[in-house]
Order: sequence, then structure tokens, then C-alpha cells
Amino acid sequence: MAEKCILIADANAKAWDEFRQALGGSWVVVGAATGTAALAEAQKRAFDVIVANYELPKLSGLELLNRIRVTNPKTLRFIAAAEALKKKIMGQVSGGHEFLAVPFDRATLKSSIECSLADDCGMSQNMRALVSRIRTFPSLPSLYVEVVDALKNPNASTGDIGVIIAKDMAMTTKLVQVINSAYFGMPRTITDPTEAVGLLGFETVKSLIMTVKLLTQYDKVKPVYFSIDQIWRHSTNVAQTAKTVAMLETGDNACSGAAYTAGLMHDLGKVILAANFDVQYNGAHTTARKEHIPLWEVEKDVFGATHGEIGAYLLGLWGMSAEVVQVAALHHHPLRAGDTAFSALTAVHAANALEYEENSESDGLPIPVLDAAYLQQLGLEERVEHWRDARRDADAAKSETRKQRAKSAAKPAAKPVNPAPRANKLVPAASPPETAVFPALCRWLGLGLGVCAALALLARLEILRLESTLKKPEVHAAVRNPSAPVKQAMATVAAPVKALKETKPAPAPPKPVAPEIAVQQPPAPTPPPAPTPDQVPSPAAAEAFDHLKLYAIFYSAQHPSAVINGQLAKVNEKVADCRVLDITPSSVTLEYQNQRKTLTMR
Repeated sequence: MAEKCILIADANAKAWDEFRQALGGSWVVVGAATGTAALAEAQKRAFDVIVANYELPKLSGLELLNRIRVTNPKTLRFIAAAEALKKKIMGQVSGGHEFLAVPFDRATLKSSIECSLADDCGMSQNMRALVSRIRTFPSLPSLYVEVVDALKNPNASTGDIGVIIAKDMAMTTKLVQVINSAYFGMPRTITDPTEAVGLLGFETVKSLIMTVKLLTQYDKVKPVYFSIDQIWRHSTNVAQTAKTVAMLETGDNACSGAAYTAGLMHDLGKVILAANFDVQYNGAHTTARKEHIPLWEVEKDVFGATHGEIGAYLLGLWGMSAEVVQVAALHHHPLRAGDTAFSALTAVHAANALEYEENSESDGLPIPVLDAAYLQQLGLEERVEHWRDARRDADAAKSETRKQRAKSAAKPAAKPVNPAPRANKLVPAASPPETAVFPALCRWLGLGLGVCAALALLARLEILRLESTLKKPEVHAAVRNPSAPVKQAMATVAAPVKALKETKPAPAPPKPVAPEIAVQQPPAPTPPPAPTPDQVPSPAAAEAFDHLKLYAIFYSAQHPSAVINGQLAKVNEKVADCRVLDITPSSVTLEYQNQRKTLTMR
């Protein structure tokens, strides 16, 4: 095996020794203390890898790597710096650089470099050459970084994320547009970004931010053969269908969420190719149409890599999950993954083909088809018709939602009854139409009858209360042998009873002399029984319940669901280790360690 060469540009010579010990005898390690010295070494010989410290003297690490990108395009480039500087550095990157954290971890240093260099890690020689030619590589969206940092706080809420997104008007508009699309079928229009975050969930919002912000970096790219708006529509449709297919096959929120994220990002490589190689990519489209060859095969011939592979490289550079990177790279060639079970790759591959089947926005290009050998390997060939049906059902539901919204929008607005008169001109108030008089009288008559019924009920209750008082033994004794003061007191008590029972009003009794009557104190109320042990939530259960917050309920008799802590959950699913027992139109009952708590909508 031929020796590989690596150049370490670092003012500290100890770093050179660290790489020699970590990489072993199969590597030739050359050190340079300054950026200019490193450039001189790169002119003497070809290096497979160069690692440059960010804080190099005379010539910064980034400037050195940018020059190496031009003079040695096939060299794999790493920038080394403290982890705290990663966000700042990667935002300044104008080409395909990778990041190494300082101080170095010897245990992973060799594997990190060799994996990045290996062909089977998505960095073939052709791929590295292509990346080196890309001058407008998009930077990691700052809004995405801010949201990810906020979510590292375990107490982060939808309100916190909504506030961050609200600062970006374009992102807020796109987020509201997505949640109000027919796919989600909201019964009302959502305008608050915080509410949108709660309904979509954190992972979906993160992937939307990533995709939208990347596409907006290329707003000025307007090739005649290519539409970024079309890419957005196709990507969102694929994401939605992939999520539906994944939920149908697995019933797993994590798998369906990964499928949605990967579906949104699977075609980002097309945007990068169009932005950097306009003429060549136009030629690739023309060849694919004329020869009726799949576009990704022409991309491989022209650029040495497909849009899937270049998109996967970008997503890997940004630190996306290995699953999302794999989907981007292999969504046209899923058999290469060697999977034996359904995954997000399966969902996106199927969704991509199904969307092209039903959608005419292929611009004359050959459309992708399902990989029969891959589906047979997974034993899923008989499930394709179920996926088609699920997609058509989703389309029908979206169409019905659009019709309902159009019907609501078509209703004429109510006209004002009495428009305000113009200044300095007396206009008599319009008389109500005759047809409105009778309903108004009925409303007033009904209100009067209701008041009378309420007063009669109160009077009857007062009579019963007083009769009950008179039936007490001590009162009966006073009636049988009343003293003068008691007679006067009884007369005061009996007067209202007699007045209420007689139809004719009785004359008011003479004002009695205030008697000195001892008032009997009511018995002390009986204290409530102490709660039994199973009624008192344990400290662990109380703590678990305290962290739950109910945001919304989507109730239907067959499929009720609710948004709790920003997560959409159904009956028997878990949210923060609490199991959902029941969902009603106004409440959700959860269980934790055999303790139960009901959350209600406020």
C-alpha cells in the first residue's frame, strides 16, 4: 500500500508529533510552522491531506486552505481550532473544508482523516475535485445554529423557538405557509410562529429552517432550465409523502420525522450545481432530455458526482445525521446501502418516485422509478400499491381542505346596517325591516320569561329553606310555648313565608323591638377525609407531570391526537415518559408510574 502524505501547518511542533503517533508508519507527516512555509511545501510535492491551524502566523489557516484549494484541488483540507470557534469558522468557509477540534483526540484522529479520504465515505477523488471547484458553497444558516443552541437547553419551549424565528420575517412567512398548507389540514389559519412550532415539532422546524435558508442563499440563481421554486415544491411534497409512508409502515414518530427531514433535503445538490456550474448543468439537462438518460447519470459523467452525492457532502459538512446524509447520497440507488429493513431511505426513495408518477413537473427529463430489486430485497414489493393509495388519500384530503377554504373565502362580508353619516349632514337612522321586528320581540319575550322563571325558582327555594327551619325541634317548642320576645321574632320569620304563600299581599307587620336572642352557632364543618396513598402522586410523578404542557387537541372519534410539549401524540404513545391514556375534545389524561393526571385546554 502506497504511503499517504499529510502536511501539518501549525506553529506548535508538538502537533506534528501528535499526528505522527496517531497515523502510524503508513503516513508521511510533514510540518510547517507558518502559512507561507506550508505553501512552499505544497509546491514541492502533492499532499493527500493538509491540516492548518486557524491561528497560523503570517498567513491565516483559512487563507492558506483557500490558496491550496486553487493550486492543489485534489488535496483534502482540514481547519483545526477550538470547538468554541467552529460556528464562526464554518461561516467563513468558501470551499470544501472540514473541521478538527483542538486539542486533538488521538483515538479518533486517524479514523476521522482516513474515513474522509476513503472512497466509500463519499469522498472519491472525483468528488474531492468537484468540491474544490465549488466557489459559492453555502454556509451553515445562522438561524439554524441559533435554534439548535436554544434546543440544547432541556427547558426550551416552543415560545423560546418562536421568538427566535419571529426575528426573521422571511422564515416566519415560510413557516406559517407550511403549517397552513392543505397537507396539515388545520381547521383555522395559524399566524403565530410559536403556535406553528408547537404543531410542527422541533425536528421538523429545524429541517425547514435548514432547507429554506439554503434555498434563499440562491435567490438570484434564475437559470431558464431550472426552477428553485419547483425544487421547493417537489421537496416538500416528497417530505410529506415520505412521512406518510414511514408512518404507515412503522408507526414510529422518529422514523417518520427522519423521513420528512431527509425528504426536504434530498435534492439540495441540484441547487449547488446550478449555482456553480450554470453552463455545464444546462448542458447536462439538455443531454438528459435528448438522449432520454436519467439526469443523475449525466451528472456523474459531466461532474464526476451526482447531485445526491454533492448534497450529501454538504449535509455531512454541516453535521447532519448519518441517516439524512445517506438518504441524500443514495435516494436514486438505495440498493447500495445494503439495508434489510424499512428505513428513511426506503420512504424517500419511494416518495420521490411516486411524486414524479403523479406530477408532470419533470420538464421533459426521464423520471425516477422504483428500484424493484431493492424493494424485493426488503420484501416490500407488495406494499407499493398501499403507498400509492395513501398518497392519493392525502391528495384527496388536501383537495377537500382547499375547497373548504375557498368556500369560506367566497362568503360575502356582512354589510353594515347603519353606515356612519357624513359630516355636517343629518341622516335619519334607518328603520329596521319588518322581518326583523318579530324575531327581536321574541328574543325580548324569551329573556323576560327566563328572568321570571329564575325569580320564581329562587322564591320557591327560599320557602323550602324557611319551612325546613320551622320544622326544627327547638323552633317547634318555641311555637308551642312562645315567650313575648320569641313571638315577636317568630312573627318576623313567619311574615315572609305567609307573604309568599298568599296570593294577596299581606300588610307589613309592626316593627318588632329588637329581642335579645342567643344565636345558635352552626356545627363545625367536618374536615375532608385524608387522601389515600394512591391519590397522592409520588414525587417522581409530580415532577414528571409538572413538565407537561398541553398546546392543542385535534379530536376525531377514530384518530384523536394532541400536541404536548411540542410533540404530536396519540393514545398509548409516550411524551416525556408519560403515556397518553385518553384524549377528549377538551382534555388529555396521562399516566406515569401508575399515577394519572388530566391536562385541560385553557
